[in-house]
Amino acid sequence: MNSFLWWRKTEFVAQIEVHGSAKFLARTRESLALLQSTPYFAQIQRHIAVIRQGRRSGMKADAAKPAFIVGRRTWSHSALWYAGAIAHDSHHSKLYHDEKTRAGGNPPLDCWTGQEAERKCLAFQIEVMAALGADRALLAYLGGLEKNPTYQGHNRGWRGWLDYWLRWW
Repeated sequence: MNSFLWWRKTEFVAQIEVHGSAKFLARTRESLALLQSTPYFAQIQRHIAVIRQGRRSGMKADAAKPAFIVGRRTWSHSALWYAGAIAHDSHHSKLYHDEKTRAGGNPPLDCWTGQEAERKCLAFQIEVMAALGADRALLAYLGGLEKNPTYQGHNRGWRGWLDYWLRWW
């Protein structure tokens, strides 16, 4: 193990591999426990193999083990918000894998990223958060994002790379 990563730990939570600090692991356990109480958990679990602490959030759906990288602003928020983020990004992975199965090869980015995919992922996040008892204000906030999900930026080329690196969440 690299000396600068001495603080990182790994454990399996609900059969999902989790990497990060002790605080990150504790919050991830808490958020996954919330999700386990929903009928959506099997789908979420099927589409995320790894959850890893990172500088910014994003889903690596095309990895051999689909990984949700989670930025501090996301995982250090409430357990409910983080649970919603896990559900949201698991849906990106679901969209990718469903299209990969249907097409028999690597699908185009637009099937799992971009505005239309973001709407689908936000709709799933809203459904899961409603099942978890999220308040009306939070559901309304997510509903507003669903109407015009342009915050994620570009999904192609150097602009997509730059937009990812500029994320604050």
